[in-house]
Amino acid sequence: MALIDAVTLAEKLRPPRALTAVGASLFAAPAPGSTAAWMAWWSGAADELAEVTARALAAGATRLVAGGPPGNYVESGVDAADVERVAALTGHGFTVRGEHVDLQVRTDVAPRAAPGVTVARCDDDVDETIRAAFGDGWAWESARAREHGGLFTARGDDGGVLGFAAHSGNLCHRGTFGPIGVLPAARGRGVGAALSRVVLADLRARGFVEATVPWVAAETVGFYGSMVTITARTRRLTLARALSGTGWP
Repeated sequence: MALIDAVTLAEKLRPPRALTAVGASLFAAPAPGSTAAWMAWWSGAADELAEVTARALAAGATRLVAGGPPGNYVESGVDAADVERVAALTGHGFTVRGEHVDLQVRTDVAPRAAPGVTVARCDDDVDETIRAAFGDGWAWESARAREHGGLFTARGDDGGVLGFAAHSGNLCHRGTFGPIGVLPAARGRGVGAALSRVVLADLRARGFVEATVPWVAAETVGFYGSMVTITARTRRLTLARALSGTGWP
């Protein structure tokens, strides 16, 4: 059975978006307005998968996703290189629904300002601003980041929020970057790059020579590659299983 280290487990059981332990596995019920439940971590035990499935059905879920959930995750998706685990999940009815990469990057990047943009550490509550623009998952994760002093906002000359970026909202002991979001009206002004550079430099100041950037879509890899050295890429799969009244497709 695959076990989670104690530091990670303690973080995952804390709010916001606290996960529920099911034996050595972890479960997340659907977020408000969603019908997707999450098996955030699977130990490999069939009885725990059955219990997670039962909980998902009881919560009104119509599908169960392996990995995640956004906002509080152990892993962003299943490592495609772990063929044994992928095979075990597909053997239980999961299918691949998508993929992305986790990047490992160096943090030796210098902050660079964007015209008319000020990036600073954020200590005040901007959860609702983030939730309105980017959803619950990023609001939960940014709130967790703020607890560790890892939340930054970009503001215009009028003081309005243009975007945000964070670190340490998840897996803070490993040096994890993200999430990052720029409001549509502010895109194309270098806001995302300015935020990213400040956040990575802050991770560097905390002793992290490298950082993980999870949940990166293929078309976004170039954005990070233009700023930092990418040292490794982990291909991650999104696997999900549709649920019926019996818990199986």
